[in-house]
Amino acid sequence: MARILIVDDEIALLKLLETYLLRQGHTVVSCATATEGLVAMDGGVALFDVAVLDHWLPDMSGIDLIRGVIERQPSIRILVSSGSLMDIEGLGLPGGIHATFLQKPYVPKMLAETIGMLLRN
Repeated sequence: MARILIVDDEIALLKLLETYLLRQGHTVVSCATATEGLVAMDGGVALFDVAVLDHWLPDMSGIDLIRGVIERQPSIRILVSSGSLMDIEGLGLPGGIHATFLQKPYVPKMLAETIGMLLRN
């Protein structure tokens, strides 16, 4: 199973996703702010397989968070989530980065399927 970082300021959604992914057998670190997410990456002994990142956070822009995550772990797979439709290609991520977008609202099963797809690619 995967080691997953979730960063989302919607606490109810964060807890729901954490619970669902734990039940699926994943190791999950959940953070309510971008800063907490980056600190979790700095302090972790093990690398994350996937980062599930909200694009709109109060303490940092989504693109700055994505860049910070990539700086810390270039091999990570990224799932960007937002209520607003966005073009992941338009973010200008470095080549070789595995990233996808999932529009809110979604159900946990959609998240699990998208994470599975990221891990297979």
